[in-house]
This record gives sequence, C-alpha cells and structure tokens, in this order.
Amino acid sequence: MLRSELISEIANRILCLKILHPIRVGVSGITSSGKTTLAIELTEELRRRKMDVIRTSIDNFHNPRVIRYRQGKESAIGYYEDAHDYNSFKQKLLIPLGPGGNLHYQTNSLDLAKDEYVNPELKIATRDTIFIIDGTFLFKKDLNHLYDFKIFVKTDFELARKRGAKREERAFGSYEKAEEMFLNRYHVASKLYLEQHSPQLNADVVINNNELDNPYFV
Repeated sequence: MLRSELISEIANRILCLKILHPIRVGVSGITSSGKTTLAIELTEELRRRKMDVIRTSIDNFHNPRVIRYRQGKESAIGYYEDAHDYNSFKQKLLIPLGPGGNLHYQTNSLDLAKDEYVNPELKIATRDTIFIIDGTFLFKKDLNHLYDFKIFVKTDFELARKRGAKREERAFGSYEKAEEMFLNRYHVASKLYLEQHSPQLNADVVINNNELDNPYFV
C-alpha cells in the first residue's frame, strides 16, 4: 500500500470519531519502529485538511537522571521502568484533554539537556484539537484507556535495530555501540512491553512498517 494512501486512511478514521473533547491519538511501537516518522506524517496530513493538530511525545516527560539511571545507564529494566514520568504525562497532558477535563495542558515536564523539571505556562486546547502523541511504552495498561485512537507500528526487531543503530551512531560513538544498546537495553525493554501489555492487541490499527515505502494494515 502506498504510504500516502495509508496515512490518508488513518486520517479518515480519526476524523470519523465523534467525541466531545480533543482527540488523543497514541502512536506506539518498539524503539525505532518508525512511530515518530508516522506521527509526523499523520500530523502533516491532518493539517493539510485544515485541522488543529498538536504533535508531542512521551519523551518530553522523562524522569531526571537520578531516577532514569538508578538501575544503570545500560539497564533494560531501568529503561522500561524508570525512563518516563507517567504521572506527569497523565496529569498534565492526557487527563485534562479527556472526558470531564479542563482542557488546560502542557506538552513537557522536563528539560532533558539541563536535567531540570519545567513548569511551562499551561496551554488551552479546543474541543476540536487533535493531539498526536508518540512513544514506545504508550499503551501500558494504566495508560491504555487514556487515548481515543491507538496506532501500533509493527516492525521486526532486526530491522528496527539496524535503523536505530544507524540513527544513533553518532550519539553512542559508533554503529557497533549503538547496536549493542538496542540489543541489550532498548529492545529487551520493548520485548517486556509486548509480553506484559500486548499493545498490538489493544490498538485500533496495527501497521506493518517493515517496508517504509509499502506499509500496510495488519
């Protein structure tokens, strides 16, 4: 299926939703599955249709280093359990946009570079705003009910590892070190996510993204 056709079809399904608060779209998948790219493309498609769209990520809600790395910088369990501040993510973004919410939200809680909490001025959504939110562990069981439309991007681990290692080669100093981090940290954590929360079974759509130019609905 042409990628543009798939993105257009997802946009159609989102716009068919009839709810009285902002639409919260979650885009999840294993690390380097292509979820952020898809979230960007979907945002662009909806904006072409003159929709008010906000794109953000759970990665704007990291825990500070003292929590994030308390089990070790290369720990898979540490990444799985400690990377993100789920309480802030829920209370400052997802819940205010949902049923009975006050529409006051913020899209980040931590300055990652400075390792400091931030408290930006609250923004106010309209009931017609669509939020596209991406992240690896978005559909954990205590978060799963806080989205109005869930997209799971399915990519084979080997392909995702190679794509991710190439992307992170400079950050880790070499392709080999980056690949090692995916093998031992990011994808071990991703496997725990799949085993414990079955995110693909709870999604509204599952997309096979192995071939970037030819994704398809599963």
